[in-house]
Amino acid sequence: MVRCFACAQVFRLHHVQAPPSWAPATDWDDAGLPLPSFDAEPEQADALTWDVGSVTTAGRVRDCNEDAYLVRRHASSRDMAEHELLLLAVADGMGGYGGGEKASALTVRALQAALTPWLAMARTGHCAADSLAGALRAALNDASKSVHSAALADPALKGMGAAAVVALVGHNQAHIGHVGDCRAYHFHEGRLHQATKDQTLVQRMVDLGTLQPREAQHHPAKNELSQALGRRPDVAPEVCQLTLCRGDWLLLASDGLHAHLGRDDLHKELAGTSVSAQNLAQRLIDVVNQRGGGDNCTVIAAHCS
Repeated sequence: MVRCFACAQVFRLHHVQAPPSWAPATDWDDAGLPLPSFDAEPEQADALTWDVGSVTTAGRVRDCNEDAYLVRRHASSRDMAEHELLLLAVADGMGGYGGGEKASALTVRALQAALTPWLAMARTGHCAADSLAGALRAALNDASKSVHSAALADPALKGMGAAAVVALVGHNQAHIGHVGDCRAYHFHEGRLHQATKDQTLVQRMVDLGTLQPREAQHHPAKNELSQALGRRPDVAPEVCQLTLCRGDWLLLASDGLHAHLGRDDLHKELAGTSVSAQNLAQRLIDVVNQRGGGDNCTVIAAHCS
């Protein structure tokens, strides 16, 4: 016999072995396995929790902030425990006369519309990694089509576009997609990893070996994107997957952050920090502005506990 936790009924199984002779019949089922006790709640899976903070700034040089960001939190039940799912995105717009601001706003709107249904599916834990990767690629292409169509419809917005990074986070996994030079970083056990690779002309030269990585930071073409949302209806996003543990940090940021904070600087800010996610995001923005604030900057910080 077996008992069901949902209804507490006992069901008899056929063609199973008898319990061991030394076992009381009331404590074991017909397969020789202990029956669950209804005096105590079943053991629950250990759920991860998230502290999320976000800050954006126009910087100290630009009059307008052409960045936009998205933070959405959704509750999920899985393995008899409550989990939290996150939809995070940062978009960095470009284009004169308000075009950049329009492009980034359209981007986060399209990402939210495309990916919110996937959060509903992810609540059950039945979304395969390749399905989520495909969803991220499709969402970024939806955003590119939206920006491209708006640019065609209004001559004043001609040439506008956006870089973006987006993450679906839940059940100790982060699925990340990006186009352009917005970045995602993962800080785990004292090590900082840049999860995304910039889609820029300079990065392409580094990959081809015609430019050294140390030269890329100060190259005159460092801000020239090899791909951006809105330049064409269709884009080729890059996607990756991370496994997250307690104590890890996940950062999403526009290029205003890495324009002023190199890898070593960012590692120093993250190592041993005990502040909240909101305080960390604000701290990074403050450092950017202290170092000149030459561009818009947006940071989303998420801490796993």
